[in-house]
Amino acid sequence: MWQTPTRRGVLEGVAVGGLVPVAATGTAAPRATMQDAPIDVTIQETNSPVETGAVLEVTATVGYGGSGSLSTDAVLVVGHDPTVVDTQSIQVGAGATATVELTFETAIVDNDQEFPVWVVVDGATDRTNVLVYADTPPVAIDIYRTNDPLATGEVLEVTARLETEGDVSTTETVELIVGHNPTTVDSATVSVPSTGGRLVTLEFETALVANTQEFPARVVGSSDSAEQTVRVIGTNDDPVETNVTFTSCTRAEVSGTFGDGDNVAASTGFYNEGGGEPLYGNTIIEDWIEIGTHVDAPFAGTIVFEIGDERDVSATPDGARVEVPDYGELGTVLTGITLPPDYPTATISRSNPQAQSCLEEIESGAGDGGEGTLSVSISGTNTPVNAGDFLEVTAVVENTGGGSASGTVALVVGHNPQQVDSTSVSLESGASTTVSLGYTTYPAAQTTQFPVRVETPDDSAVRSVTVHGTES
Repeated sequence: MWQTPTRRGVLEGVAVGGLVPVAATGTAAPRATMQDAPIDVTIQETNSPVETGAVLEVTATVGYGGSGSLSTDAVLVVGHDPTVVDTQSIQVGAGATATVELTFETAIVDNDQEFPVWVVVDGATDRTNVLVYADTPPVAIDIYRTNDPLATGEVLEVTARLETEGDVSTTETVELIVGHNPTTVDSATVSVPSTGGRLVTLEFETALVANTQEFPARVVGSSDSAEQTVRVIGTNDDPVETNVTFTSCTRAEVSGTFGDGDNVAASTGFYNEGGGEPLYGNTIIEDWIEIGTHVDAPFAGTIVFEIGDERDVSATPDGARVEVPDYGELGTVLTGITLPPDYPTATISRSNPQAQSCLEEIESGAGDGGEGTLSVSISGTNTPVNAGDFLEVTAVVENTGGGSASGTVALVVGHNPQQVDSTSVSLESGASTTVSLGYTTYPAAQTTQFPVRVETPDDSAVRSVTVHGTES
């Protein structure tokens, strides 16, 4: 029986599927359904399934096709032994529709239960089935990302995705447990929606150690857990292997761990107008970042070198960005990266494998004709937004080359970059257009900052955005 003692009622005069109970005992007698009633009842949604003891919510619309206005009651009836559990007064004008919300506090049960509910307005009804879980639904846990490897003394961040099973919302408490001698270092209690899951970030300030350590980090909930091995670089050890990636002619990403006083630098090649043949020039490690001066030491993350408007070094949520001036009137290319061991001798540690073709493209595009180049800049975003809302990024794409150009403009987001949107453009030389890209953010619990990047085949632009967590 699905009711609380204080909400059970007599159903006399309430038609339910052709039957009407005549007393609180649940006995029923046949009744003719009104065939010509100008009332239409439609159950739009419920919050089923719900946990035992939770409030069941039923939303319905009531349409009235008669003359004048209708003033009556909408009744919620539940159970295999039909019982009135809620009544709301409604008023609907001729030819209009009204929305009514009815509720019912479910009973505490030992087993999962499915039962019918009706919304009844005079002789018109609509029915659906709902489900009540006897136990809290299980929550699956997956580790979404970590910020390791990181330098000793830094804060380890472990982000987990929580997702309910059975399409029901719930509340879950998760703990971060680290080490070979497991120790709980952080915990959080969050609501998990019925669909889409939720991200939660747990943190741990690592101890200062001399030698590099690897240890398990485990996120544990009431019914599931996930584990990942993380790495902390000790003060006596060399940094982790540095990874250098040239993502385009004008952008390079350097990922690794660096100590106080380390320098990472970029070299460029460029062309200027020469009155006839274009004139080639270059720079050798003229644009650099010094760990401990520009950013705190030790440093673990990604340093982005990118051709821009002027020389600048700035911190970002996942590392740092070095803006390299556009030295060339016709274009500038990042030709190489110098890492700390090679910095004293101004030696290029990693050469851009695309450098030669990038420079040839600039040279061939000088003067009349040539190939088009799709340059991009971010003109605005709607940051900050709330978790789960739509994040929009507006960018200006300009053909700065000597010929027409077509290509895809992509939006890439996150510390672990993911493409979330794209559009195609086609521009004549010197023309520009504005594009809007975006995506629906994850319903994360904690406020996060992360980079968004708009990319064309020839260029890219980065902006940091903020998403307010649901618990902020």
